[in-house]
Amino acid sequence: MISAAKPFVKFHRYDQELVSDIQALNSSGYHKDDIWVLRWNPDKNHSNQRGNYYKYSTHFEDAVGDIDSKAHVFDNGGEELRTRLEKLGLTKDEASALFRELQESDYTCLLVVRDLKDNILKMND
Repeated sequence: MISAAKPFVKFHRYDQELVSDIQALNSSGYHKDDIWVLRWNPDKNHSNQRGNYYKYSTHFEDAVGDIDSKAHVFDNGGEELRTRLEKLGLTKDEASALFRELQESDYTCLLVVRDLKDNILKMND
């Protein structure tokens, strides 16, 4: 485990608001190793979840900006995404609950920040 503190997690769409949040983090001193964008890709799930595939492929927003140089971007299926959340400091149950919520929402990714301080980012409504 990297840190005793739980990471900050925010549901996001892969869009300009995500880029703005990452830029705000960078301006506040956070570096690539502190910031993760976890995109759920149903294509890599090896299951037949057509509804989720449709949601992901039709809500494929564009994030204008160089996210790759400012945050780790992880684009993978459900099991790998849950495992990555655990490696970032969440419990197995927390990771599974976040993944389920991501599947059931119209968000397409999670922004995960290690040791977020202050109110740099606005929470989801």
